[in-house]
Amino acid sequence: MSSCNIALTMVIVFLLLLLGIGIFFTRISTSFREYVLGNQELHTPPLVGTLLALIYGGGRLMIGVEQIHNFGLSWVFFILATSVFPYWLISWLSLRMRPFMHNLSMSESIGRVYGKYPRMVTGLANIGLAIFTISIQINVMSRSISMCIDSVDRRIITICAILILVFYARIGGLRIITFTDVAQIFVFFIIIPFLAFSIFEATGKPKMLSLLRTKEMFAFDKLWQCEPKQLAVFALFLSSLVVNINPPVIQKIYMSADCLQAGMVFFFTSIFSLFISVFIILIGLYSLIAAPHLLATEVWIYIMAHIAPIFKGFVVISLLTMAISTADTYLNSCCVMFSNDIVSSMMTKKPVSYNRQLRLAKVTALFVGVITIIVSFSCSDLFSLFKFRFDCFIPIVTAPFILAILGFRGSSPTALIGMATGLLTILSWNKWIEPATTINGSCMAMIANGIAMMAAHYLLPKQKK
Repeated sequence: MSSCNIALTMVIVFLLLLLGIGIFFTRISTSFREYVLGNQELHTPPLVGTLLALIYGGGRLMIGVEQIHNFGLSWVFFILATSVFPYWLISWLSLRMRPFMHNLSMSESIGRVYGKYPRMVTGLANIGLAIFTISIQINVMSRSISMCIDSVDRRIITICAILILVFYARIGGLRIITFTDVAQIFVFFIIIPFLAFSIFEATGKPKMLSLLRTKEMFAFDKLWQCEPKQLAVFALFLSSLVVNINPPVIQKIYMSADCLQAGMVFFFTSIFSLFISVFIILIGLYSLIAAPHLLATEVWIYIMAHIAPIFKGFVVISLLTMAISTADTYLNSCCVMFSNDIVSSMMTKKPVSYNRQLRLAKVTALFVGVITIIVSFSCSDLFSLFKFRFDCFIPIVTAPFILAILGFRGSSPTALIGMATGLLTILSWNKWIEPATTINGSCMAMIANGIAMMAAHYLLPKQKK
């Protein structure tokens, strides 16, 4: 049997097994809260597993390995730092979220503090975040399949994978996604170390440190210089520090029994995340040493051409596992926000029943699935999509949410002024500054959002009650 047939068989078996696990653990949701949060019955290990499966999408593995070829040592530190610090930050914030633990979504928490219009804006921003994030995962599925399976149109298997995640979002909600995520992260933890070892063997067991010292991009003195590449990586680090303060991740806090459990979930996640990141770095370094002159887009093609046939199937399964586990949670969150935060906020006179919310969420899952397929096939540049997901959410939502958690209580106009400032800042930055510097401006726009909110709160006249 050829290597392509072996890989294809392994992928089909994996997708069928994943579908079987989902069907076995399916329990039709009887309420919208159960569909969204699973009745907050989960213990800490499953929550850690599903959070790891969420944050380690296929794009994170594929982009992480590729960009080591572009940025060198600075990207190694970027991977290590973003595997720990964002989750320590959220763990600290989660301990202050007691007033919001009964909410269904991040938008609902923002609406509780700032009113219905900021709540609706948050829902719309999350839809944009979800579309770009799922588009990254779809591109990862498509690329991983095309690298080792030439006999089947890659879009056929990609669409099959998307139908599976839409099935999860429509039938079981967060409960079924959690059980399948635990299975997926288990598969990933087994495959990723073996992949690193396989590449290590394929490169002839190189002396890594001695070879890296000869490369200019791995010189420590270059790391601290204010060069455009270093500043670009630092700006991406600042954005990555806060990008995980987003609805699907914050939803894990609401799924926890209390604030203490939520804090422990994110702390343990940072430990396991560091373990995964080390292997991602090793894969990138081994491939860089073996083929230092490759373009970033050629790295994974080289890796697939120099590993054993059975490992090709395992790599595709690993990438599909990561992509599906991230995409299904973002899709679920998108559906929840559309039905619970946008539609429900518009229909204040006649509240939407739970049954209608469930039906609307399931229709939204199918609709968003189609949109993301179109977006992903229109833009295949993973790094560009990676930055787009920063731009459509961080400048608008992150500052109001962090301020609300820290005790700031502004009005609806205050939040809207901040959100508009953040949006205008990122649009201006992308038009005039980023093309000249390649520096992402999401974090700067978030800071402008927060400053505008504080200024509006303390300088504008207060409405008389």
